Amino acid sequence: MKNFLASRRSEGTNEKTGGRLSSRLRVMGSLTALASIAIAAVLTVGYSNAKAQGPRSNNSTGNIQNGKRIFAGQNCTQCHGSQGQGGSAQVAGPRIGPPRLALPMFMSSVREPMKPMPPYSAKAISDAELADVYAYLSSLPPAPAAETAPPGNAENGKRVYIADGCYECHDREGQGGAGTGPRLAPNPIAFAAFTHQLRSPVNEMPPYTSKVLPDKELADIYAFLQAIPKPPSPDNTLLPQ
Repeated sequence: MKNFLASRRSEGTNEKTGGRLSSRLRVMGSLTALASIAIAAVLTVGYSNAKAQGPRSNNSTGNIQNGKRIFAGQNCTQCHGSQGQGGSAQVAGPRIGPPRLALPMFMSSVREPMKPMPPYSAKAISDAELADVYAYLSSLPPAPAAETAPPGNAENGKRVYIADGCYECHDREGQGGAGTGPRLAPNPIAFAAFTHQLRSPVNEMPPYTSKVLPDKELADIYAFLQAIPKPPSPDNTLLPQ
């Protein structure tokens, strides 16, 4: 009799354990199914968004056509030219097409620019939109600045650049000073815009008249800036994914 009761208790325990295990398995199966549905939904939305944004450039994750639209819509052309070649009117912005800065530095220069350029907050233009503008500028061919610039002596230009104190704001390789002068090299702005900015600057830079800096020395400085080699290509891992 004792053996019979012990056997029944054992069978009851096994039935309870099996029931709990089956219940847990059913719950786990339901959770797995829900997770699969959620993942599929996220992937579907991501694919739809990617299609809606259009083709991406090979150089960055930005949309070239959207970047072109934003560049014009934000009136960037007024200071930087329709092709990012640099302005030559009263407000002569530097040449930014194609960009001379890596994308993170480009974004930083837009968020916290040198005067007289106004700052653009993330509310005014998002990081994704800035990546699109960068992609558009990267797609532009280099401006033929060297074809329109007069011949100059790069060695003498380097000497004048140092002697006239240009390095104090723009650093010794024209890479720009922290919080002072903007980047000048490599790939300087068009010679006409460069001359206009020197003779009639639009920011805190002092004017350099032809008496202070003759046209020949100005051409030599420009030749020096053109001779400065380009930095290594930016690491693509820094680009937003």
